[in-house]
Amino acid sequence: MLKLEKTIHTIPEETQELGAMVRAVRRNKGDEGIFCVMRSEATQGLMEIAPLAYARIEAKQHDISVFGLAKGKAHAIELVRLIVDKMAKNGDFRTGE
Repeated sequence: MLKLEKTIHTIPEETQELGAMVRAVRRNKGDEGIFCVMRSEATQGLMEIAPLAYARIEAKQHDISVFGLAKGKAHAIELVRLIVDKMAKNGDFRTGE
């Protein structure tokens, strides 16, 4: 099952488009280059980036939790960097420093 987390993250430049991206996921149609930042049972909870179309296919076999959306792979990578930086700042994990 493909599940949207309560809080969906995106990069600041795409904040205005977040609603449209969420609707695309919920309506299960159209992907228009949307990439998901997600956790799945298959990756034991690690962050993964995948196109929305791929996430839909994988969700038929594994539970997937989407917590970030981006338009394009480059923006998805930037989003992961922002999430990791925020987690490090909050002390959610050690950065090795």
